[in-house]
Amino acid sequence: MTMSDWSFLDAYAASDPMVRRGQKILSANDVRLEAVRLKALLVHGDDPVFLYCEDSGNFLAGLIAALSAGRDVLLPGHAAPGFLVEIGATGPLLLTDQTGLDAGATIISVEPQHGVVAPSLEIDTGATIGFFTSGSTGAPKTCIKSQAQILSEAAAQLVLWGAPCGPVIGTVSHQHIYGLLFRVFWPLMARASVEAMRQDMWEDVIFHAREGCVFVSSPAHLSRIPDGLSLVHRPAHIFSSGGPLAFAASRDAFIKFGQVPIEVLGSTETGGVAWRQQHGEGEHWTPLPQVEISSDENGALAVRSPFAGGDDFVVMGDQVTRHEDGRFSLHARLDRIVKIEGKRVSLPRVEEALKGLAAITDAVAIDLPERNGALGAVVVVAPEATAELSALGAFRFSRVLRRHLSARLEPMELPRLWRFVERVPENAQGKRLAADMRALFSDSSNDVPRILERNISEMVAEFSLELNPDLRWFAGHFPEQPILPGVAQLHIASVLAEEVWGFVATGSDMARVKFRHVMQPGAKVLLTLTRNGDERLDFRYLMNGEVAASGAIKGIEA
Repeated sequence: MTMSDWSFLDAYAASDPMVRRGQKILSANDVRLEAVRLKALLVHGDDPVFLYCEDSGNFLAGLIAALSAGRDVLLPGHAAPGFLVEIGATGPLLLTDQTGLDAGATIISVEPQHGVVAPSLEIDTGATIGFFTSGSTGAPKTCIKSQAQILSEAAAQLVLWGAPCGPVIGTVSHQHIYGLLFRVFWPLMARASVEAMRQDMWEDVIFHAREGCVFVSSPAHLSRIPDGLSLVHRPAHIFSSGGPLAFAASRDAFIKFGQVPIEVLGSTETGGVAWRQQHGEGEHWTPLPQVEISSDENGALAVRSPFAGGDDFVVMGDQVTRHEDGRFSLHARLDRIVKIEGKRVSLPRVEEALKGLAAITDAVAIDLPERNGALGAVVVVAPEATAELSALGAFRFSRVLRRHLSARLEPMELPRLWRFVERVPENAQGKRLAADMRALFSDSSNDVPRILERNISEMVAEFSLELNPDLRWFAGHFPEQPILPGVAQLHIASVLAEEVWGFVATGSDMARVKFRHVMQPGAKVLLTLTRNGDERLDFRYLMNGEVAASGAIKGIEA
């Protein structure tokens, strides 16, 4: 098989099972017939098409149809309507099996057919497949891969792990490269059948497990295997990708399923890079076949392989130590070093310290550019500490945690803003996106006016503000002549005080509050905040050199 060879599809006889949809079996002929129908709709255009399907059989038919029509394919990672509009996945350019996403979308539906034999389809190997990644900001960007890159990696995985002897059951989506490789191409290259649906719950995974089955999962799922699962058939393999798996989670999977997960390190851009099985803590990573490993002057992992394309090394964000046997150890990500108060702070170091506290079971540290660069912590509290959190309240409890952390971390490494959650947000691939973390600290993007200039010291902070008309406070207050209400003025002062000093208003005690002049959309005002002792904040709004509002707010200082 050559790197860009699709001959494995022709290895399926017309009646061979290609997709298993519960109790329903879809043959290779069924998939081909739907691909032929779709190709006829696509041959007259040349714009890239967007393919989003929940069912892997429908996805496969759409992919074959688009590539055989010579159309480049883009794979959205999810189908939130706003996201689809943002990337242009609308109208007939959207191929999907989901009704209701777009009235003009092309609907895919593979169903059993009888008596009609599909003609062969020839894939245009020049067409590309693109994935959407979020990067560090959450803004969608595309990563375009050639068919040769993707198929060569699937072929390498087949050589490395052999053919699956049972169903390949996935908790991850085929819309991402890891799921596409392991849930779709790997079984197909072995002339096995593909499981149509992704299984979100471990109970569903176990229900669909059969002799010789394979679990294709992620650290997110493997870290949350419920106790008491009854496993009749031990999986032949368990795969994990999307980030390193904690040794405790790897050992838990071995205890419950009898297999140590095979972790695959990589990215959308590079493809698979290395693998490991944690038979012991700190197991090193072994490069995949055809993958060359190096590191740059900062110790960052650099990769060259046919899966990445090109002859140059691609530098990744992971810091590594290379060993004489060709393997390597993985350390913190270098791109998670941020500036807090002008000093470099390692977010992984902060997270390690947080997780080291008995009261915390999981945590993510994140810098918050929209909150004056403050350091935030998204925290899952241990069951035995929930009573203390409830009794003290979120703010006072966070101060207790800060005191414990101060024995290990420097002052600028101590999170200033905290969010306590039942579970850290993750996407379908188990990745924790910076944008999702930051969203937890943004009650509303139009809560606070536009800051034109700021001047901050230990006791006094001045903000030059423009009251932009889209502030939510202006909506309906009053429709004919909107003004900034007093409660909004107090809220803005409190939010900015929390950002710069960690001062949190209690909302229960205010003094000498006076509202002298109305503030309307478009006005420019100067807000001065003054710390008066440890538990009082004085505020004053100036407009055209005159005091528009002033007062004092009681609170708790960090």
